[in-house]
Parts: sequence; C-alpha cells; structure tokens
Amino acid sequence: MSSGKSQRFPLLFACACLLLLPLASHGQTGTGTSSQKLYGTWYPYHLGNPYTDGLRYEFRYNAATATDEMTVSRVCPGDNRAVIAKASSSIEISENTIHVLKAASDSEPAQGNSVCQISVQPAALNYSLSEDGGGLTITNPGGSPDIVELTRQNPDSGPTSPQALYGTWVSPPLNTKEMQVQTRFVFYSTVEHQDKLRQISICTKGNDTVVSHVDSNVTIDKDRITILENVSHEQPARNFICTASIAAATWHYSLAPGGVAMDVSIGNSKPVKLTREAAGGLN
Repeated sequence: MSSGKSQRFPLLFACACLLLLPLASHGQTGTGTSSQKLYGTWYPYHLGNPYTDGLRYEFRYNAATATDEMTVSRVCPGDNRAVIAKASSSIEISENTIHVLKAASDSEPAQGNSVCQISVQPAALNYSLSEDGGGLTITNPGGSPDIVELTRQNPDSGPTSPQALYGTWVSPPLNTKEMQVQTRFVFYSTVEHQDKLRQISICTKGNDTVVSHVDSNVTIDKDRITILENVSHEQPARNFICTASIAAATWHYSLAPGGVAMDVSIGNSKPVKLTREAAGGLN
C-alpha cells in the first residue's frame, strides 16, 4: 500500500469511450528479480467486459534504453481488420510498486466513426502477484475501479484459453421474407467455473421486435467448442415467433489476430464469421 505522501495520478485507457483507472503508490528502479517476475503479457480477467476486453499489458526490458518498459495496448474492431492502439512508457519496478515515468498515448481510426485510443499517465501503482505467478493484481484503495486483476498470457492461458472467448459475439444478420434475425453468442463462466454459452435471437418483423434466448453448458478447447445439451426457446410476438435454439454439437473455431473476430464451423460446413461486440453494444 502507498504511504500518505504518495501522489495519485490517473491511468487512462479508452476505445470509443474512456475508462478511468486511477492508481497510487511509489516505486523505484527494479531490473532484477522483481522486474523479471512481471515480464510478459497480461490480460484482464474475467473477460466479457466490453470496456476492458482487448486490453493487454506487456512488461519487458528495453535494451536500447536500458530500462524496464510497460506497453498497454488495446485491440478494437475495424472496418476491414483489427485495429491496435499502443502506448509505451519507461517504468521502475520494485517488490510491490510499478512507477510509470512518462505519459504516452495513441489513437487509431476504428470501426465506423469510432476511435481506438490508449493513454498512460505518470503514476505509481501498487501490485501483487499470485503464489503461482500467473495472476497480477493492481490496487488503489478509493480509486474507481480500486482493483484490476490480470492473468498472464502464456501457451496455456492465452488466445486459445476459454477466457479468450468470453464476451459477446455477433453473427451476420439473417434476412428472410418473414423477418430479420440478429443472433448474438455470449460465452461466460458461472461461479462454479462451468463455461456456458448463451444464444440471443433478436427477431424483427415490421415495427415489432422480440428477443428470445437460451443457455447451454459447453467445454472449450484450443480449437473446439463442445455444446453439451440441446436447448430451445420460443418467444411469441403478435404475428410471429422468435426462436433461440442450440443443438448439442462440436464447433470448430479459430480466432483472428487480436481476438476481435472468430470463424466457427460444424463438420465440413462453411465457416461463419463472428465479430466481438464493441463497447456500448447489447450484452
């Protein structure tokens, strides 16, 4: 924890809208064991929050400047490809503090009229590592938020882990003579650590819109999503029925670089491209 003389500075990350993360402490140079424990890439846990999805924190030693360095990046959906904004700052690391030494920011055009932004301000951040070194917690009592939990990205807990899929994914709309159906898939975990998939069907006919959804238990492997049960729900409207339905099956998937798009197929079927929903969308 920081002393009463510590100064508070905001650490700001944003994509289209801004998330203010004030943290406080005071640090000193640390190019030894303390620094090495942080080296690598970290992502927020749990995923599924549209305001933190796409964030990555990288700690490394920059040989050119002979200093430790922190790079905060955000991956945002773009019109034709993923967009990445990055901000890097020299840092000093001690046993329980990260001292950010300079301001840095980046701004890139993103999907539609949105902007993918990252900003880092000078700050002194409290941190603690889990016993196994796979979890990193940054805290600031009285801040908003006052705690940020990160998970180390490695071959076992990176882009092929269940957490990489958590959040809301949007499929292309289906237009028929009867109605338009927009489908969203939400991957999440329960408090019992059971991975689940929610399918949300949004059906529109004329001026009427109705929503139907179902939930199914799933297991997620590095390239497969196994739907464990058949579930279906019909939601009636005035002159049509909106159906959400998931059949027990094995989906094969692959994530695009940056994790903002995913191809999903069943058997030899043509892959369907799902896009991670940006901040501010329906969850």
